Amino acid sequence: MGLFSKSSSNGEIDYNKLRNDLMDEYGAQMVTFTGAMGYSDMCDAQSASNSELLEMAKKEGFDLNRYRK
Repeated sequence: MGLFSKSSSNGEIDYNKLRNDLMDEYGAQMVTFTGAMGYSDMCDAQSASNSELLEMAKKEGFDLNRYRK
């Protein structure tokens, strides 16, 4: 089953937890090395749609199995 299979987008993912973890990740990046870019990514995660959150998580190498309900 792929990251973007039907079951990944039908509510089986805990998007609130994924959003919070992405915001934490981008916040840490902001503090450690990317500065404004991390802040921008953090703001993007805050307002992202569920599909955008999945794309961000993929880009950051998140294990989406951790977010399955």
